[in-house]
Amino acid sequence: MPEIDSSIAVVIPARNAASTLEAAIESIQGQTLSDFQILLVDHDSDDETHRIMLEFASSDPRIEVLQHRGTFVEAANFAWEKSHACLIARMDADDVAHPARLEKQREFLLKNPDIAACATGVSILKRAADGSPLPPDDGYARYEKWVNSVVEPEQIAAERFVDSPMPNPSSMIRRSILEKHGGYADPEWAEDYDLWLRLLEAEETLGKVDEVLLNWFDGENRSTRTIARYSLDQFQRSKAFYLARMAMVQEKGVAICGAGPIGKQFALLLEERDIQIHCFYEVNQRQIGNKLRGIPVLDSAGMDHFQGKGTAIAAVGLPGARQKIRDLATASGFIEGDDFFCVA
Repeated sequence: MPEIDSSIAVVIPARNAASTLEAAIESIQGQTLSDFQILLVDHDSDDETHRIMLEFASSDPRIEVLQHRGTFVEAANFAWEKSHACLIARMDADDVAHPARLEKQREFLLKNPDIAACATGVSILKRAADGSPLPPDDGYARYEKWVNSVVEPEQIAAERFVDSPMPNPSSMIRRSILEKHGGYADPEWAEDYDLWLRLLEAEETLGKVDEVLLNWFDGENRSTRTIARYSLDQFQRSKAFYLARMAMVQEKGVAICGAGPIGKQFALLLEERDIQIHCFYEVNQRQIGNKLRGIPVLDSAGMDHFQGKGTAIAAVGLPGARQKIRDLATASGFIEGDDFFCVA
């Protein structure tokens, strides 16, 4: 059942974020909505973060300042558990929300009671030395283009293993869903991506407001750059972990489309979880007919012969190559999100 009321709590955990926190808080204070709670969580900072939080709280009764010295995951759960709101919006201390973000996300969830959580489109930026915004690096530019194109619930579910389809600092989730699934877990990999994968595995529906409503800043000190659990290797392990839990993958195994570095890595990660790798499919004629660790490399033109015998996984990094495999898989009778998935 959907929540009767539509109260919102905005959760902003922060650690040593004195240089960016003010802009983040001000962007929430400047929302077109005004009836919400703001929970600022000082996660064991040793700069001016806590003082800045207290200053804002002294002039805005919607703000509550909390402190937490445990892990970041514990701090993130601590914050929403302390609120009494039905809708929990995440926000990072180095990002800037557009004025209509909360209003449009609340409206979206009220109109779609079957959707467990929603994110928004994002503009990914870097900061110059003086704090002014700059375009993102090529990798983040590609991610921005991709993540803003994955909007409908069916797309989000089908493309969940390409990358995280839900930008966490733009998310709004129903409290009942967090309570049902235990909030953020503490795996080896990113806790936010893990949450979305767990919810999708549990057949919860995720959606997205098809508008850019958050400026997402990629700083040199961002967790994705400095903490091991957010590394690319750990992202790949999380994808393999949840792929290997799928009933069809366990029962029938997989064929990996792409015998390059990504395909080889996923074959190894899946084999570590006792998943059978039937073959690699390739378009590169020089590789066809070879074997990789005893696994045959076959011509992708014969991919239709595998349909119905297991799950096909397109394991390539470049979007153009991914689309070629997707087109071939579709022509061979595979259904993306059912017996065909892309990983990157």
